[in-house]
Amino acid sequence: MIDRRDGMPGGTAPSGARSGGRRHRRWGGAALAVAAALATACYDQAFAPNESDGRLTITNDDSELDDRVNYPNTDVPIGPPAPGVFGHSVALSRAPSSIELTLIAEVLPPTVGGQVVQATAVWATADDKAIVSYNMRGAMALGAIDYFTKLLDKTPKLKSSVSFTDSDVSSVTVDGNWAVAAIATSDTSFPSPAVMERIQIQNDKFTLAGNARYELTSFAGTSAMGTGSEVYATSGDGGDVFAFDKNSFGLLGQYQLDDARWVAHDPAGGRVVVLQGTPGRLAVFAQGEFPGGSMNLLNTFPFPGAAVAQSKSTVEVVGGKAFVAAGPDGVQIVCLDNGQIVGNVPRPDPAGLGLDSSVVVTNSVTVSGDLMFISNGEAGVYAAAADQAFDQTACDAPQQMTVLGQLQFDNLQSANHVIYRNDQLFVAAGLGGIKVVSVTVN
Repeated sequence: MIDRRDGMPGGTAPSGARSGGRRHRRWGGAALAVAAALATACYDQAFAPNESDGRLTITNDDSELDDRVNYPNTDVPIGPPAPGVFGHSVALSRAPSSIELTLIAEVLPPTVGGQVVQATAVWATADDKAIVSYNMRGAMALGAIDYFTKLLDKTPKLKSSVSFTDSDVSSVTVDGNWAVAAIATSDTSFPSPAVMERIQIQNDKFTLAGNARYELTSFAGTSAMGTGSEVYATSGDGGDVFAFDKNSFGLLGQYQLDDARWVAHDPAGGRVVVLQGTPGRLAVFAQGEFPGGSMNLLNTFPFPGAAVAQSKSTVEVVGGKAFVAAGPDGVQIVCLDNGQIVGNVPRPDPAGLGLDSSVVVTNSVTVSGDLMFISNGEAGVYAAAADQAFDQTACDAPQQMTVLGQLQFDNLQSANHVIYRNDQLFVAAGLGGIKVVSVTVN
C-alpha cells in the first residue's frame, strides 16, 4: 500500500503528490495570504490568461477555443438495424421516429505537439457542464482535456482546454473545483506510468495553481470518479482501485484489482462499482469504508464479456443495476443486489456491417429515463429503448429493450464513449472529436 499524508497549504504535501513534476514546498502564512489575494484578484476579472509550465498548456482565450466549435443544428437520422446485424430479427415496438435527434455542436479535437489527439471519454455534471479527455494513439504520450458550459442553452461553450506533452488522458471527471484525470505518463520520475492528476477550475477556466499528480500503479490510469466525499481512481493490468479524500487528496484506501477498467458510483445504494476485464467481473465496495487503509469489498459478480485484453469497458449504475459495456458481448445489465444478469443488448454483427471484428466492440453504454445509447467502436452509436424507465424497475426485474437503430453521423470516427444527461448526448468520436446531440422524446 502506498502511504500518503495530508498535503494542505502551509504543511507538507502527500509523498505521492507532485506539482509540475516536483515536490510541494512549505509556504509561510504571509506568503500564502499574498498569493491567495493575487489569485483572487486575477480570477475576479472576466479574462483568464493562457498559462503554460512547459508540460501543461492551458488555453483560456475564447477566440482560440471558438475556432474549434461548430453549431450545425442539423437532424441526426436513426437508421433501423439491418437484417441480421444483431443475430436475430428485431421487432420494433417503438419506431425510431419516437425520438428526434439534433446535432447541436461539433468540436474538433485539439492539436498537441503538432499531433491531433483523439477523444477518449466524456463526463457530464448534473446541470450544464461537461468535460472531455483525449489521448494519442500509439506509443507517443500526448493528451488534452476540454471543459464545456452552457449545455442547457443548447449552445455548448468550450470554456477552457489544457494539453499534456507527456501524458495520455484516459478519462476525466469534475469534483468540486477540480478536474481529476486518469492518465498514463511518460515521466520516468514516477515508479509506474499510471498517475492521477488534478487541475483546478476557477470561474469555469483551468489554472495551473494547485496542480498536482498522484502515484497509482500499473501502466495506465483508466478512470476517475468523485462521490462528493471521495475521489476514486483505477489503474489497469496489475493495478488497483484507489480512494482519495476530496479536499486534501490524501490516500484513504487502496484495493488490488487486476485489469480494473472503470469505476462508477451507486449513490442510492452507497456503493462503488469497479468493472474488471479478462474475465468480466464487477467488484462492489461499500462507499466511504476503508478498514486498515484498504476498502470494504461487498461482492464480486461475473458477467459475459470484457475478454479482450487492454480494451476499454465502462459501467454506469441506475436503479441499483449496473449497465456494463462488455466488449464482444454487447451490453450486460447486472443487478447489484445479487449479481443476476437481467438484460442484454448484443453488439452489432461485424460481418453484417462489413467490418473486422476487432473494430466492433461495445466500449460504453449510457442510460437515462427509458433510453439507452451504446458506442460500438467503428460500428458507431446505437439507440435502444426500454418498456419502462430504468430507474423505476426493480433491481432483479427483467429488462426488456428494443434496438431503435444506428445514429447516422457524417464523418463519424470510432465511437469511444457516450454520455446521456439532461436530454443531451455527448459522443467521444476519436479523431472526429466531440459531437453533442439534443434528444427530444415525442
